Amino acid sequence: MNRRNFVALAALSAFIPFAKAGAWESGSFDNDDALDWAGQCVRSKGTSLISATLSAALVDGYLEAQECSAAVAAAEVVAASRGKASKSLPKELSSWLEKQKKEEIAKLAPVAIKAVSRILNGPKSELQELWQENKKDFPVWKSEMQSLIARLK
Repeated sequence: MNRRNFVALAALSAFIPFAKAGAWESGSFDNDDALDWAGQCVRSKGTSLISATLSAALVDGYLEAQECSAAVAAAEVVAASRGKASKSLPKELSSWLEKQKKEEIAKLAPVAIKAVSRILNGPKSELQELWQENKKDFPVWKSEMQSLIARLK
């Protein structure tokens, strides 16, 4: 195996624990964008990625679904740092969190609440718009987001 193939294989294998191809359910980690973000998070150190992801959800303008899903995943990590982890928190994120300064991550709770609230209530949240189109499952997703906000408090 040449070096280029080895590097490509190594990069791909980093995402295998998070693979749920095409997943799109109401849970925070039930979509590919959140799982991609989780893969980035476990390779990071400290709060910088979490903080940047949450802050990006608070800027003016339209929030793409990918940004929303990443912010929800980041908020889940904050909730977990406060001892209120979702049952769906990937094991790799839980293991990563054990090696971090949880109190530093927990301090991001007010920003996480604002980010999730914006995603849930708008304005200009593609994820909210997509879920509202699904009359049957919107209440389930809304309940998931409200539960996350409650766990962040």
